[in-house]
Amino acid sequence: MKFCRQAACALALSALAVAAQAKVIISGVYPSNFSFSTATSLVPLASTGATSRTFNITKAGTYVLTFSAECSVDAPAGDNAAWVDLDILIDGVAVAPTVGTSDAFCGANGTLGFDGWVRPSITIPVSLTAANHTLQVQGRLNFGATAGWISDISFVLHQ
Repeated sequence: MKFCRQAACALALSALAVAAQAKVIISGVYPSNFSFSTATSLVPLASTGATSRTFNITKAGTYVLTFSAECSVDAPAGDNAAWVDLDILIDGVAVAPTVGTSDAFCGANGTLGFDGWVRPSITIPVSLTAANHTLQVQGRLNFGATAGWISDISFVLHQ
């Protein structure tokens, strides 16, 4: 009898563990170097260099998106206030809190040229309808930045 209760508990816990697994909707990597010197630039999201990825949602709801990349800012010597920010775009619309320029992804450290590389990431909830959607990431130079470095990119969208 005791064995049956233990087996039932083990089976129930096993079922819960399976139910808790995240379903990946789309993921991608860009394992190469990418830099830009224009005011804004779309960031590559695939090893092919594609800057846009399309995915299908079959059930409306809130999903989780994580974006990670190596980042550095080129700015004049002594400028430690310049930064690069990223807007994560779903169907061409920036998703909060990445809207606008006040959310630095990485900042300059006062050294001329690319320096002080970091590997930041952001994880955000994204509300999606049942439909096809497009994901893009736009980099932007701010407050004296002359170039941005967004490389070794990875992202994943899951339930």
